[in-house]
Amino acid sequence: MELTLSEKIQLLRKRLGLNQGQFGAKAFNTSVETGRTKIKNIELGKQKPTPDDLAQMSTVLGVSPSALSRMSAGEAAVLALSRQGMVVDQAVLDHFPQLGPYLEMLNRAVSIKDEELIEHIAGKLSDVFAFSSQLKAINN
Repeated sequence: MELTLSEKIQLLRKRLGLNQGQFGAKAFNTSVETGRTKIKNIELGKQKPTPDDLAQMSTVLGVSPSALSRMSAGEAAVLALSRQGMVVDQAVLDHFPQLGPYLEMLNRAVSIKDEELIEHIAGKLSDVFAFSSQLKAINN
C-alpha cells in the first residue's frame, strides 16, 4: 500500500502529536490559524506543497524533503513508530506472517482513537501468537 504525500504528512504530523495549526505555525513560522489552513489544504490534497513547503515541513517532521516525497507507507509507519519506540523487527514479521496486516490495522485504529477496534485487533494479535505457540508445541 502506498500512501499519498498528503497522507504521509498527516501520519507523521499526528505521530508528533501536533494538530494542523501547531504544525503549520512551526513549519511556516506563521499564526496557528494561517498554519492550520495551509496544512488542512495540503492534507486534503487541495494545495500541492512547493519544494520550499516540503523543506519546511520535513524539518519539523524530522525527515528529509526527498525522503518525505518518496517514502513508502511502510517506511512512514516505521519512522513514526520508531519515534515512539514501537518498531517490529523484520525477523518477527517473518516468523509471524499474519502479524503485518494486524499491525497496520492497529496503527490506523490508534490514529483514529477507536478503542473498540483497538481491543478487537489486540485480540487478533493475541490469537496470532497463541496459534504460533500451539503449532510449535504440536511440532515438538
